[in-house]
Amino acid sequence: MTSSTFPGPLGPLPDAIPLGVAVFRAPSERPAPVRFASGFERFEQFVLDQGNDPGRLARDVSALWTFLAEHPEALESPELARAAAIFAGNAVAVAHPAATWKVRDEPEIGTRTRSIPVENLVLMMVEHPERRDGFVGTLETWDQEDQDEAEREALDRDSREPVLVLPPEGFERPPFPQRTYVDEHGNVIEYGTRWPLEGPPHDAYSRVSNPDRFAPLLLDVDALVDHLQRWYEVDVRRSTDEDGTKRVHLRPSTGSSLTITGTAEYVRVTAGALYDVVLPDCSCDACDETAESEAGRLEDTVLAIAGGGLQERYPLGRRRWLHTRVVHIDGGWSGGSGAPGPDRSAEQLEQAAATLRSLDDGWWPAWTLRAGAESVARR
Repeated sequence: MTSSTFPGPLGPLPDAIPLGVAVFRAPSERPAPVRFASGFERFEQFVLDQGNDPGRLARDVSALWTFLAEHPEALESPELARAAAIFAGNAVAVAHPAATWKVRDEPEIGTRTRSIPVENLVLMMVEHPERRDGFVGTLETWDQEDQDEAEREALDRDSREPVLVLPPEGFERPPFPQRTYVDEHGNVIEYGTRWPLEGPPHDAYSRVSNPDRFAPLLLDVDALVDHLQRWYEVDVRRSTDEDGTKRVHLRPSTGSSLTITGTAEYVRVTAGALYDVVLPDCSCDACDETAESEAGRLEDTVLAIAGGGLQERYPLGRRRWLHTRVVHIDGGWSGGSGAPGPDRSAEQLEQAAATLRSLDDGWWPAWTLRAGAESVARR
């Protein structure tokens, strides 16, 4: 099936794949990707009825955004709204030829680096005309994002995995004090299990309640520092700011230095040349994190850095992104890619790049164990 509106054959939307489900097929069994989906014809006729050219809107996402902002009635009928969403997704595929369709909770158009739920997209076009230019800018940088992701994946394929050097005794988390929090109705808040399968309410994303529930992380920090100081050759210096913020600077004889900053509401870990992570990364009610869940992330990060599991590569691609990888002592890993922190000066970034070039594939060495400590190596 073809169309005069979009520059390619039309196909049906792919079968839906529920969130959290992975489907593996042999290459010969995989369906052909769909770049332009059928089902937009009702909206195409609507555009014609308004005296507009569907082909022009298909080629110009900015013009499509303006059209929908001026014709909110396009979303009043479920059938027409669905057709508008498919039309918008096809228009995105015109702007970014690598994009194809998939269906999760709703139809999406995208690549491995970015996927856009199209029903939300047309709703945003109607309700937020001021976001048009930002979205168009995103489309303009998408190709570079795909190229950077391909480069990162190639580096990961060629990268060696570190051999972690660990002390003979593992870390034991201290007991956390149990506190009870209640909501405005007096009901106990069960953080970590608050939301059923349908997810949190919309207003939970902008609400933060009881951020001091993360205060026990400071106990975990103290225990981690004691553990590291017991087993590794590391100089430890503690300080407390006037506002009560606690800082611990750890300077090992080999490997990456480590600084942990903590308050009753968060813990921040900086290490290596540019590595920087805050726990929790979001404390809103929707995310529903707990001190226990964040303590697990804190321990994974700190113990991995000491064991030689921190990799930093910078700069990558035309956008000069930072790629980090932290290999945990249990075999898992965390990390990601993105721009370095905005507080870094050009001179600091150049110094970081020079430092990382001196490392073996960006891997920071393990800290040196104290004399007499028998190491346990884990891949």
